[in-house]
Amino acid sequence: MKSLLLALTALTLSAPAFAADAPVIDRNEAIFSAEGTKLGKIDRVLPGADGTASTVRVIYRGKFITIPVQTLSTGEKGLTTSLTNAELKKL
Repeated sequence: MKSLLLALTALTLSAPAFAADAPVIDRNEAIFSAEGTKLGKIDRVLPGADGTASTVRVIYRGKFITIPVQTLSTGEKGLTTSLTNAELKKL
């Protein structure tokens, strides 16, 4: 019982720290490339197998592209992906 309580305490203490690092992803939020170019707005947040956000769908240059959530961070203007414009064109 004591080990279970310690495990739950550790999990509870570590979860908020992880959540604080993750960017908040909202539909219609502006998203920018690594170079600062505005790509558009998030059309849809797509869940992964575990139910958490996995990718975001954006209309970029007239077509839907999906950007991995792992590449996103919060910037001055909004969400920024670490992907460059050249990398985004390949998606």
